[in-house]
Amino acid sequence: MKTISAIVVTLGLFAGSGFAQPTVTQISNAASEALAPLPNSSIAQGSYFAIYGKGFGPDYSTCPANNGCLWNPTGDAGFPDAANPLPTSILGTSAKVTIGQNAPVSVYIEFAAAITSSYSQINAIMPSNAPVGSGTLTVTYMGTDSTPFDITVVPSSVGTFTVNQAGTGPGIITDVNYAVLNPFHTAKPLDYVILWGTGLGAAPNVDTEATAPPPQTDWCHPSTASCPTVWVAGQKANIYYAGRSGFVGEDQIVFQVPSGAQGCYVQVAVQTGTGNSTVISNFTSMTVDPNGAACQDADGINYGDIQSKVQSSGKASVGAISLLSNFLNLTVPGLGLLPWDNDTVSGEIGTFSTGVLNLFQGFSLAPSVNNCTVTPFLKYPPPVDPGLSYVTYLDAGSSLSITGPNGTQPVPVNTNGKGYSGLVGGETILNLITGCPASSTNNCVPFFLSPTFAISSGTYTVTGPGGADVGALSASVQVPSSAASFVWSNQSSVTASPISRNSALEIDWTGYTDPNGFVDITAISSTLASGTTPADTTPGILAECIAPASLGKFTIPTYVLQSLPANPIPPAGPLVPPGELLVGPASAVTTATAPSGLDELYIFYHFIAGQNVTWQ
Repeated sequence: MKTISAIVVTLGLFAGSGFAQPTVTQISNAASEALAPLPNSSIAQGSYFAIYGKGFGPDYSTCPANNGCLWNPTGDAGFPDAANPLPTSILGTSAKVTIGQNAPVSVYIEFAAAITSSYSQINAIMPSNAPVGSGTLTVTYMGTDSTPFDITVVPSSVGTFTVNQAGTGPGIITDVNYAVLNPFHTAKPLDYVILWGTGLGAAPNVDTEATAPPPQTDWCHPSTASCPTVWVAGQKANIYYAGRSGFVGEDQIVFQVPSGAQGCYVQVAVQTGTGNSTVISNFTSMTVDPNGAACQDADGINYGDIQSKVQSSGKASVGAISLLSNFLNLTVPGLGLLPWDNDTVSGEIGTFSTGVLNLFQGFSLAPSVNNCTVTPFLKYPPPVDPGLSYVTYLDAGSSLSITGPNGTQPVPVNTNGKGYSGLVGGETILNLITGCPASSTNNCVPFFLSPTFAISSGTYTVTGPGGADVGALSASVQVPSSAASFVWSNQSSVTASPISRNSALEIDWTGYTDPNGFVDITAISSTLASGTTPADTTPGILAECIAPASLGKFTIPTYVLQSLPANPIPPAGPLVPPGELLVGPASAVTTATAPSGLDELYIFYHFIAGQNVTWQ
């Protein structure tokens, strides 16, 4: 196979300097960026990984020719290639891994620099002969060692490279001619495509890893213990090749798109290992269309609607308005049952360039239908889509407003001036603990829910007066009576005891008969172990599955559940339960009449309800 490392863009450069002793703050697979102690945070033998911190590496601005901090600066996209041997030090920066009682092993350094005064970064290769197990990594800069930082080395732990370089959203998945898939360049079912990542396992040339490029050894034909499983929309894909791309640390998996896959955000995950040592990669997405046309999703988003505009100008102006309701029955030790409602309206109204459309995670904030996505977050969900930071937001007025069966509420401009969002009913998670703030405009009462906490059917209309960039807008979505009749029918049996993450989980529902509707199943698990408030750096996972309402049931695959971190069993855990499971109706996307300044205007809702659970 031929390499395509030229498309795997140089990793984000977050670094720092100016400290007497180096400090390590994070170690991640270079593709997935998973934080410890998330399930896929381990580092595989022979894989490409990143070390973040401060106080190590030369000042990036003074590196010779601004790339002297990069080993082999003439190499292909920053990946070590034929210019061996691989170095274990760059300009006074090195790192060693110590596992148990084994002798320290020096890692191969590909890049090292202090990018700013507060962040440093090393990109490195974990030697294939590094011992497996738990241990520590120490960075040395100009003879001074950092405090040892915990690390776990495993035989395999795959990360798929992503377009946003953050380990989430659309993956670096190409056709066989090495063109990256995107909303306007899709794969067809049964096509072969190439996934680019790192972490399949030790190099096939362990003894000469530092001095010669790796041979392209296929670990699946004949099958070996290193042969991965590629999951696409819940189906196992046929694998044509899995192994090194021909470059140190860079892997490629050639697989066939399953026949049932279709959509703009078809989810892809790679599973390695067996039994208790199974590791699930980060989840990425790919675009699939039966005819190879611009992608479209069953929820109503069709990129063909903006294709001509994007092709002619390289961008499109779109408004996406979301109505989101989360209702939880929280059982809190010492406080008993606390019903908590959180109703929000958001308006992402902006100009989306071709680059943004290729890397962000979608207008409807959800995976393609019949898919489950897995996304990390810090502190509190929901996860942040890095792609939205590249949107050019438009002025549609000083404030939007929403009117529905329960009244009218304002939806103000975000404090950063980018888009609109508002808590139109209920409380924030912090208000749940501290009480309703005096400044509340809605008195912390539900907006999308009736006083008995049932969904209020009817018409919801979001309007805006218009501003400098966008004319007056109006978008309506209908909540049918069947949505108000939605019942999660097996809730009591599913949540009666800790939920195993090692077997598939069926979710059943009744009452919701909308042939055009969907059901949103959201599972949340945080690593919060004690107290009431997670730290800004406390990681968690949000898994979201979208299913047609007409099915009446959906099974969350085991590999999705295994991506959730386990929770302590109450009352040993924290005051705020770190595990949640919510289920409820979601609408198709309604396309409203776009005002001047917009090419398309969408509105949709997701109303989910549930309770805290323990994931085991």
